[in-house]
Amino acid sequence: DPTHFAIRVLVGGLLGAAIGFERQWRQRGAGMHTSALVAIGAALFALLGVVGSDKESRILANIVTGVGFLAGGVILRQGASITGLNTAATIWATAAVGALVGVGQFAHACMGAAGILVFNLVLQPLVEMADSRAVVYQERHGRKGYRIHAICDDGDTDDVRAAIVDAVTASKLDLRSITSELTDQNRHVRVEVLLPHRDDSIIERFASTLSQRPDVRKVTWHLLDSN
Repeated sequence: DPTHFAIRVLVGGLLGAAIGFERQWRQRGAGMHTSALVAIGAALFALLGVVGSDKESRILANIVTGVGFLAGGVILRQGASITGLNTAATIWATAAVGALVGVGQFAHACMGAAGILVFNLVLQPLVEMADSRAVVYQERHGRKGYRIHAICDDGDTDDVRAAIVDAVTASKLDLRSITSELTDQNRHVRVEVLLPHRDDSIIERFASTLSQRPDVRKVTWHLLDSN
C-alpha cells in the first residue's frame, strides 16, 4: 500500500530527527539532519526487504554494505570538526531509492526520493536555528565561552591553527569557532571555546602552553559576554 509506505518513511524520518535533536542541542555530531536521513534510508531498505523476493533481499544486503563504505569515504575529520555526515547519509538513503527502482517499485522509489528531498530542504534551516539557540541557552545556563587570540607570522598560520585544534580536542574545551586574519605581516588567529562552567585556570594553562611555541608571538584571552 503506497499510503502505508509513505507513512512509514515519514515516521522514520521524524523519529530520526527527534533523536538527532538531542545531539544538536548538545552541539554534538550527527544531529537532526543526519539522523533523519539515516532513519529514512533504514526505513526504505527495510521496506524494500518486505516488498522484494528472497533473492532481492540478499542483493540488498550487499548494497547496504557496499554503499556504506562509499558513504564513509566522504566523511572528513579536520581537527575537532567533522564534515560530510549529511552527504554520507544522503548517499546511503539514495542507494535505497535506486534499489527500489531496480526491483520495479517505481512509486515507492518516488516517495522515498521525495522524502529525502523534503528533509534535506526543510531540516537545514531548522538545524541552523537550533544551533544558534542551543549556544545561547547553554552559555546562559552554565556553559561559558572564551575567546583566545594568538598572533603569529603569516607563514606559520597552518601550524598554529593545527596546534590549537589538537590542544582543544585533547582538553575539556568545546571548539566553537576558529578564524584567522592577516594584518601587515602578522596573522591573528582567534578561537572561541566553551566550558561546562567558568574555569579561568584551564584557559590560562591553555594560553600559557600556546605562548611557549616559538612560532607564536603573543597570546591573550577573555571571557565572552553571555548576555
